[in-house]
Amino acid sequence: MARSLNFPARLRVAATILLLAFLPIAPAQDDDVEITLSTPVVFDSNTGDLVASENAQLTYGDWLLSADEIRLNRQTNRAVATGSVVFTRGDIRMVADRLDYRLENHQATIENFRVGNGKYFVSGSLLEGNPDNFRFQDINFHPGEPGTYLFKARADEIAIIDQNEIQGKRLSFKLGVVPFFIIPNVSQPIDAERNIFKGNLDYSGHIGGAVGGEVRVPLNSNFRAGANVALTTKRGILVGPAFEYDYGEGDYTASGAFTSGYVDDSASEITPNLITGEEIDDQRFFAEWEHRQNWGDQGAVTAYGRWWSDSEVTRDFYESSFDTMQDPDSYLEANYSGANWQTTLFSRISPNHFQTFTERLPELRFDFFPTPLAKGLTHSGSVSFAKLRSDSLNSFPVETEADRADAYYGIRYTRPVREGVTLTTKAGVKAVHYFDNLVGDEASDFGLMEPYRVVPLSIFDDFTHVFPRPSIKEGTRAYGDVGFDLKFTAYRESDYKNETWNIDGLRHIFEPVISYRYTPDLDSNSANANFDMPVVSNYLTPIDIEDRRDIDSIGEHHITRLELRNRIQTRDKEYGSRDLARLDFAIDFLVDDYDQGNDFSDFVSDLEITPAEWLEVNLFSRYNIENGVNRELNTSVAITDPGYWKFGVGNHFLKSAIDQYFLFGEYNLNENFKMYAVAKFDQQSDTFYEQRIGFMQRALEKYGIKYELRIFDGNRRESDFGIRIGIDLFDE
Repeated sequence: MARSLNFPARLRVAATILLLAFLPIAPAQDDDVEITLSTPVVFDSNTGDLVASENAQLTYGDWLLSADEIRLNRQTNRAVATGSVVFTRGDIRMVADRLDYRLENHQATIENFRVGNGKYFVSGSLLEGNPDNFRFQDINFHPGEPGTYLFKARADEIAIIDQNEIQGKRLSFKLGVVPFFIIPNVSQPIDAERNIFKGNLDYSGHIGGAVGGEVRVPLNSNFRAGANVALTTKRGILVGPAFEYDYGEGDYTASGAFTSGYVDDSASEITPNLITGEEIDDQRFFAEWEHRQNWGDQGAVTAYGRWWSDSEVTRDFYESSFDTMQDPDSYLEANYSGANWQTTLFSRISPNHFQTFTERLPELRFDFFPTPLAKGLTHSGSVSFAKLRSDSLNSFPVETEADRADAYYGIRYTRPVREGVTLTTKAGVKAVHYFDNLVGDEASDFGLMEPYRVVPLSIFDDFTHVFPRPSIKEGTRAYGDVGFDLKFTAYRESDYKNETWNIDGLRHIFEPVISYRYTPDLDSNSANANFDMPVVSNYLTPIDIEDRRDIDSIGEHHITRLELRNRIQTRDKEYGSRDLARLDFAIDFLVDDYDQGNDFSDFVSDLEITPAEWLEVNLFSRYNIENGVNRELNTSVAITDPGYWKFGVGNHFLKSAIDQYFLFGEYNLNENFKMYAVAKFDQQSDTFYEQRIGFMQRALEKYGIKYELRIFDGNRRESDFGIRIGIDLFDE
């Protein structure tokens, strides 16, 4: 279910400040600004007023006020306009029944007013006060022009207190005549940056109609608390507490947020996990917490916690969270930095029964950054201690634990060989020690599933060397590290110019890099583990052993890597230069392939071509040169006319896994309205698995009301039809 209607507090405050700018009470005019009342003028001897009633107008600086009658009292510095009151300043226009304004203290009373500037429209029954303290009654706010089926915000009362705090009573939000969210009372600082609520109005076949929101009421300037509520016609009511906080004093800052939801899912049959087939219980919940904390530039803490009842709960009920993370991760990282070092405490846990990964309980790490010893000579190192645990969820469940230490020390020497040629040599040693490597109760618990030691020569399975090793409880693995990087840098410039593409000269930067690494096995015949193993990746494995995180799979390897880096640039009036193209290529030559029959890794190409601001082309590919097979190809082409339209097309291809194409476009009808469409096609299933057609109306800076129709196809949890109405970023 979408969580898409966001109405940030700063935007609502911006609307109030905008109203303030509309009014003559906003900026206090200089005392010597002349007040001029149009003629003919009649003097009222009873009140001492100058009265204009024929084409009556009053000018005061850059203000122009017209009405059926205007009274100006020079003694009291008071102006009263009644009947068809029209106030203009710049592109702002306000219409009211009556305006009473005292120039001395800038106190104003305005009755039954309507005001707008093409982008915003506001109406209300009363505005009274001065620039520091004023209040609106029965106020309605429309982004753009009012419309029968468009978004509207309303409040019984909104007040500004001492230009510091905003207070509101009975705020409601409607789509046409249908209210979808109400806030009884609100009070917060006028410069608050956080959301008061997130809301949602949605319909999907698998969920039904849904109305909900996440309310966070300000309890003070630093803390908001409330609840997350969603009412669905097919699945029941989801509810859970929510809060957020933000503290700051000097160099110390801390902020975070928590949201949750629980639902007794009333679906007659809950679709199981599409990948694992795991059944899902009807008691479903999620709880998510994030926290960030800083002490100047030296210390920082980051924490994320995600506790889900099942792997699909956020996909069904909290789509915005699922879109950013499908596999929930919970961790805490604290680090403290010095001039050339950093200490890190990292812990990762797995609170969810449906997933498994290596837990760190915790890991303490110290990094000594490259530091000069002599001219061109630097040294660096690291040491870490970790308590690791992993529970396998396959058909042979095995619980493994280990206490592990990892250390590295190395030196580098860099010197220029000649102009444009630099040689860097390196040497080092890495050791991994297992204090207590426990697999089940005994190594024999594995039976036929005896642990293996994996030695990847590259991230690709063609270059993986596998051979059995015994499982023991204690032992050390050690490796040497020697190698070099030979880097060439060449430039070529020309005076080529092209006004159509905005090219003012060309510069080609060519940087070939040849890297060689030999990592001999010093002592690794008596220890192994299966915790930090290789993961799927598009790019080549980091060539430096100290940069690799798959510590338990590192083995002896012998590799030469060739990288060809290209940049094509032109002059830019604002930034000095801009890239017209970036063309990078890389391949590994396996000096010793351990009799695997492979001499080369995949040939990796990464291209980004931006010859003009309105055109962007991207291409990434992995090609197996030994078998002549293209393993991966991702492309995209985007053409845009900023402020008017945008069009793009592309594909994602991964051999034997993905073959998909996408198409998107958007068109701005004017500065306030935009249409867009997205279509995604899957070649293997021969279906348009996702289509979205929408219309957006600008509302407050870069935010807009989105009306979206979505159509899905193929084997997926979501129903094949859905409608969403909400507020989203109005992307340019």
